[in-house]
Amino acid sequence: MATARIETSQHFYLDRRPVLVDSVLPRDNLRIMTTVGHSLTGLSIAVLTLPRGKTLLWYLVVGHFFVFFANVPDFPLSGWGHSSYHISHSIFLTALLASLLAVLLLLPRFSEQVGRKVVIAWTATWFSHMLLDSMYNHGQGIGIFWPFSDAHLTLPLPWFETLTWPPKSDHNLRVFLIELSVYGALLAVCLFVRSRRKSRIITNSSEVHHQ
Repeated sequence: MATARIETSQHFYLDRRPVLVDSVLPRDNLRIMTTVGHSLTGLSIAVLTLPRGKTLLWYLVVGHFFVFFANVPDFPLSGWGHSSYHISHSIFLTALLASLLAVLLLLPRFSEQVGRKVVIAWTATWFSHMLLDSMYNHGQGIGIFWPFSDAHLTLPLPWFETLTWPPKSDHNLRVFLIELSVYGALLAVCLFVRSRRKSRIITNSSEVHHQ
């Protein structure tokens, strides 16, 4: 069983800075997870939290943002993503940026069409990115407490590995397949739970109708 631990270091992600091809770091220090796990986790949260009775277009648009927020910390932007890992993966900065979503609730139409529950779920999806990153067995953990501490959260699971260079390799294929299997199973469980909820609602509604 994996145990949580907080580690401190005088050096901040010495080998998890830029991962672009032209990085000054060796290419064998790629050490990132794929978008598969983050995206499937975002969809899993969407399945558990999205309300029923909406249109297909609504589900497609709103559901897309679950995948979007699940991958926000890794977006390859200047001063963001893996080039500034400690910034984009800080829970404090994430909380600040995610709180801006609440401002949208002040818009009557947005509040009516989307609602507070979905915004909270989007925020949870954003935070899930850091939790998932801490589970990989590269041993570095993730410095989620910037700028107040250089402590690292580490929750390593032995079967989770990160990508390596070159991209096309048996190792990376295995990484993709493991993430697809594990997080795909998570999504399947969430779909099952949602279907069971629907069955109970239909059953209860039928019983009330007969009464």
